[in-house]
Amino acid sequence: MTIEQTVEIPADHRIFLDLPPELPVGKAIITITSQPEKPAANIYNAVTKLRGLAKEMGSSLTVEDFLEMRQEDLRLEEAKYRKLFHKEDI
Repeated sequence: MTIEQTVEIPADHRIFLDLPPELPVGKAIITITSQPEKPAANIYNAVTKLRGLAKEMGSSLTVEDFLEMRQEDLRLEEAKYRKLFHKEDI
């Protein structure tokens, strides 16, 4: 039987294990393996995969289109704000 769990090592370097009752009584080997931080290069791979997924789904959105949509949203929010909280200039 193999049990695997990812845990955070606290500052005091102490962890406690609660083992399931179906684990047989007797000797066992416990292995602790540190998990290194993933490099930033993986972020690029993730973004590349997401872009590929979006294209597979038929998206034709470009960065320019996205930024224009964002600007339009900001203009609409500003118009709503001014409508709700309109103060006359003195």
